[in-house]
Amino acid sequence: MINVSSIYLNGYDGDVKWEFTSLLYHEMTHVFQWNGEGQAPTGLVEGVADYTILRADYYPPAFAKPGDGDRWDQGYDFTARFLEYCDGIVSGFVGELNKKMRYSFDVKYFEDLTGKSVDQLWNEYKAQYGN
Repeated sequence: MINVSSIYLNGYDGDVKWEFTSLLYHEMTHVFQWNGEGQAPTGLVEGVADYTILRADYYPPAFAKPGDGDRWDQGYDFTARFLEYCDGIVSGFVGELNKKMRYSFDVKYFEDLTGKSVDQLWNEYKAQYGN
């Protein structure tokens, strides 16, 4: 079940329909995603949900820019941008990563899918954007 706060929506200063749609994209992702039965970092789980709003073009203007962030699993928009980068290396990366996270999580999944460790991917991501 997804509960949306009417107080939040009532206080939203902007296009409420757009914000509601973005919120539903993010929350519905959680319904269909795997989290390694609780083993995946929370930042990755939230990053996958924000990756969905990024791909659907329902992300807000304040969303992280490519290269932003301090860690690959920082979460939300920062991790979404990193996942976008990984998906640029291997098309369908996020979907394949999600499949691997059905019963467990291991950072080695990044290497399994790309041939590179998550740390190497993060360093290359940051270097690509001059961060």
